[in-house]
Amino acid sequence: MRLTHGEVLYYVLKPPVSWYLRRLFNISVEANPLREVREPYLLLGHHVTNLDPVIGNMCANRLVRFIAGDANQDSLIKRFLLALVESIPFAKNRSDAKSIRRLVRHVQAGRPVGLYPEGGRNWDGATDRLVPATAKLIKLLRIPVYGIFYKGGYLSRPRWADFPRRGKMVVEIKQLFSREAVREKSAEEIYAGLVDKLAYNEYAWQARVRIPFPGKNLAEHIERLLYLCPHCQAEDSLVSQGDKFHCTRCKSEYIYNEYGDILGCRDFADTVTWNQWQRGHLPRIVAEGFSFANRGVALEKKDIVSGARERRTVDMTFTPDAVVWADKDAGESIAVDRIASLSLTFEDMAEFYVGKTKYRFTFNPRRHMSIKLFFDLLQALTERNRGNQAAETEAGF
Repeated sequence: MRLTHGEVLYYVLKPPVSWYLRRLFNISVEANPLREVREPYLLLGHHVTNLDPVIGNMCANRLVRFIAGDANQDSLIKRFLLALVESIPFAKNRSDAKSIRRLVRHVQAGRPVGLYPEGGRNWDGATDRLVPATAKLIKLLRIPVYGIFYKGGYLSRPRWADFPRRGKMVVEIKQLFSREAVREKSAEEIYAGLVDKLAYNEYAWQARVRIPFPGKNLAEHIERLLYLCPHCQAEDSLVSQGDKFHCTRCKSEYIYNEYGDILGCRDFADTVTWNQWQRGHLPRIVAEGFSFANRGVALEKKDIVSGARERRTVDMTFTPDAVVWADKDAGESIAVDRIASLSLTFEDMAEFYVGKTKYRFTFNPRRHMSIKLFFDLLQALTERNRGNQAAETEAGF
């Protein structure tokens, strides 16, 4: 069979790229059945670094075509590079029939494909919510499913951090579902199995291995993720510098060390438990009401039909009712109940759709509210509104 341009590039670049990645992340491979797999398969994984798809391909014996979020298509260079390796662009958190058809065509041609069912890199080191439609896709493709785990990947490259750390990454790959299991199980059973089989907590692994991950300014910008002080429960009050961060309200001070431990907190020793706790307070924050003002936020609006873009620097205010932006020339109040397909891209970009318009706000962790606080609150509000609408429909309103 004739090789595609992506496959030629894959076989040429795999040896030097593998050599580079092994040294960059200090990678060892714990288990890798993909070396022997000749049939098409779907590769899933928990998503922790920008290089996860490249590391996955390093472990495969053929080019795995990964789904890539459409934000990666925003520059000519990225589009060119992703096209070279035949990645499949996909609109995050939206139905994308064109991309699904491309996936199916690759599978019909006998090729492996891959995606990350969290929809993006996780923030705290534990597997985040999985996109439920992943199970339906598995039923559609009817091929074996494998999972890849990047143990140490989160501590090497926390999503909230600006600087890398060097420790160790242990890659493990295992089969999640055989072809027969995919055929026999319902989509609901497959989804429940995915939640169980892809569950991973970096800190549970670190508790066993205790590997140091030294680096520069270890706590810098942890306020992208952590937004609630456990001592005084102040919202959006944490500020970081170097290896330390503190609450501007109660002055409590914390240290993030080379093992990923948080020191100085009486309640939590890691980002997973801290994040779980603060998310539990979202209903209270919503019920009490809030208003977060952010000056000088970069806004991009894109008409997804025509492709026309509009870029501004705006003042943005977020309340339980609306996201309001304004500059010297224009302004808009976007009702929360009109917002759909909310997602976070890279470290500082929050995206959502209103009809056929995509909005992208780019936050600065030094000047603006915690991007995870913005996302978590907006997600809680949109889910509450959907629940209210469903209840009204059921009641006949």
